[in-house]
Amino acid sequence: MMDNEKRENLANARRKLKKFRDQYQPNNTETNSNDVHSINGMSIDSTINYNIMSPTVTDFVNDQQTIPDGIHQNLLKSPVIELEEQNRQYGSLIENQNQQRSHLEGQRQLSGTSSMSGRSNQTSVDVEEKLRRDIKHLQEQLEIHVQTIGILVAEKTDISAKLTQSFKQLERKQSEMDELHGRLKASRERVQELEKQIQYSTSNVQKREMAAKESDKENDRLKIENIRQSQLVEDLKQNINELNEKIHHRQVIVDQLNNELEQLKTQSQSTNATPMTEQEINQLQQTIELKNNQIEEVKKRHLSEKSPTIASQEFSY
Repeated sequence: MMDNEKRENLANARRKLKKFRDQYQPNNTETNSNDVHSINGMSIDSTINYNIMSPTVTDFVNDQQTIPDGIHQNLLKSPVIELEEQNRQYGSLIENQNQQRSHLEGQRQLSGTSSMSGRSNQTSVDVEEKLRRDIKHLQEQLEIHVQTIGILVAEKTDISAKLTQSFKQLERKQSEMDELHGRLKASRERVQELEKQIQYSTSNVQKREMAAKESDKENDRLKIENIRQSQLVEDLKQNINELNEKIHHRQVIVDQLNNELEQLKTQSQSTNATPMTEQEINQLQQTIELKNNQIEEVKKRHLSEKSPTIASQEFSY
C-alpha cells in the first residue's frame, strides 16, 4: 500500500513538472521575443541613453533562452543527485535575475533625467514584470523539484531498506546454501564409504558363494564316497558273516578234535596205548594249533579290514 502511494506521488510530481515545463517554455519564448522587439524598436536616443543597460538586457534574454534548454536537458535525468544539481542551478539563476533586476532599477534611477524617461520606465516595468514571472515560474519549478526530491529520497530510503533486507536474506540464504553444501559433501562422502562397504560385502558374498559351491561339490563327492563306503561296508559285513560261519565251523571242528583228543588221551591212559597212538595225538594237537592259528589270523585280518572302513564312515558322517 505504501509503495503504491509513493509511486502515485512520484508520478504526480513528474506530471506537474512536465506540465509546468510545457507551460513555461512557450511563455518564455514569447516574452523573450517581445523583449527583443521592444529593444530593437527604441529610438537612437534611447539606445544612446541605455547603452549601458542594453548589454545587461541582452544577457538576460540569452539567459532566459538558455533556461528552457537546460530544463529540457535536465528533465531527461531522474536520479536524486541530478535533481539536486538542477535545484542549485535554478537557485543561481534566480539569484542572477535578482541581481539583474537590482541593476536595472539602478539604471532606471540613473536615466530618470533623460528625455526618454517614460519609454525607458515602461521598458523597465516590462522587464521587471517578466523577471517576476520568471522568478515565480522558477520558484514553482524549484518547489516541484523539492517535492520530487523528497519523494525520491523517501523512495530511495525505502529501496535502501528493502535492499538491506534483501542483502540480509541473501546472506542468510548463502549461509543456508553453505550448510546444505556441507551436508551434501558429508552425504557424498558417506555414500562413497557405503559404496566401498557394499563393494567389499559383495566381494565377500561372491567368495562365500564360491566357497559354498565348493562345499556343495565336496559334499556331493563325500556323499558318493559315503555310498561307496557303505556298499563296501555291506560287502565287508557279508564277508565277515561268511568268515564267522567259517570260524564257527572251524571251531566246531576244533572242538570235535579236542573231544577226540581228550577221548584218545583217556583211552591211552586207560589202555596204555602204543607209541603210534601218541604220534596220532601229537598230529591232532598240531592240527588243532594250526587251525587255531588260522582262526586268529582270520580274526586279525577281519579286524584290520573293519577299522579303516568304520573310520571312513565316521569321517563321512
